[in-house]
Amino acid sequence: MKIKLITSVLMLLTLGSFAQTPESELSDSLVGNKEVVLKKYLPMANGQLLFKAYEIPLDVFVGKINDFKAAMNAQIDSEKNQTLKNLKREDVEFYTYKKLTDYRMNYGLDSVGQEKYFDYVFNGLNTPDKDKRLDSLLIASHLKYFTKDEYSFFDSLKSKYTDPNQGALFKTSASYREFLDSYLKKLASVTKCDSLGDNEDLVILKVISAQINDPFIREYLLYTTTGKIIMNLENNKAEIERVYNDFMGVVTKSTYKADIQKLYSNYTAMSSHTLAPEFAYADADGRQVSLKSLRGKYVYIDVWATWCIPCKMEIPFLTKVEEDYKGKNIHFVSISVDKMANQAKWHDYVKDNKLQGIQLLADKDFKSDFMMKFNVNSIPRFILIDPNGKIVSGDAKRPSDPKLRQELDQLLK
Repeated sequence: MKIKLITSVLMLLTLGSFAQTPESELSDSLVGNKEVVLKKYLPMANGQLLFKAYEIPLDVFVGKINDFKAAMNAQIDSEKNQTLKNLKREDVEFYTYKKLTDYRMNYGLDSVGQEKYFDYVFNGLNTPDKDKRLDSLLIASHLKYFTKDEYSFFDSLKSKYTDPNQGALFKTSASYREFLDSYLKKLASVTKCDSLGDNEDLVILKVISAQINDPFIREYLLYTTTGKIIMNLENNKAEIERVYNDFMGVVTKSTYKADIQKLYSNYTAMSSHTLAPEFAYADADGRQVSLKSLRGKYVYIDVWATWCIPCKMEIPFLTKVEEDYKGKNIHFVSISVDKMANQAKWHDYVKDNKLQGIQLLADKDFKSDFMMKFNVNSIPRFILIDPNGKIVSGDAKRPSDPKLRQELDQLLK
């Protein structure tokens, strides 16, 4: 159960993992009013089930889901094209399957209890009894649980949703794509690949090769998964090089190959400690600050955003590092990837919280040239550049990691 809750919150805190993905190739165009209709049967907001939906008994919930499906199928019956009618029915099936899995994951969840749990996760003191306290709060965050027989009901559903090669549905149904993503991850979790360690994406590549034979889905997933692996700088150089060469040898689509080649080129530039790409962004007072203007000192860059909880959790640690290294041969620069439309929110956050160092706002959030050239696809991210403007690390240690101070002490001695 702990894994279930932690997985849920991480999904809320993480960003899409491969910004170059050509979403124009995909759509969610089969049945456009699913959410509107489902809201007539279950409490929802912004496409998500509300907490009170997780209090509904299983038999009642399933009944409401079946009523929803009957209403949708009655609507779909007017479709004259049989192929399109079948796709629409499948779209509704996978949409309801997702709602059932959400219900299973969060059944009996208490909003107040969950808030207390995560408040302690993020803000609780690191005391010897922290794990015991977390376990206690975790148990208290659920008001009720399924019986063994009720869990068996969900197990019986799985056999209906096991076809990972529906190419037309993949292109037109977001619900099917969500299913397939979850399906591949589950297969990866039970696939024995000791040589790959715990790297889920490397295992998923093997699963794709073994399970996916639809040409479009196969190339698309190889493209997006390879991109994630290259952008994950914690992977070792040999793994990234092997994955890149494998991809270039089997994928035929030129746009995919061009994107991956660009990512790999960015990666090799970072790992080769070449001259860092330039930037020139406005600070909180409207003054332009360029990377070139900071030459002569090391530059430690924090890439963050006001909406990013893990980023804000690092701020107290960063502030302490900035204070302890004040007067040393190093600049501390924080670059926000908040959208320009939220500039006022960023500005107020910087001023209200008295953030230290050089505070900048990227000109085009994640699409800014500097972010793209550093393959920044998730935050927080930290970058270290030397006094000559060369890259020391494209994925530097976090302020909360004691190893950062060890590295800085070695460089600044």
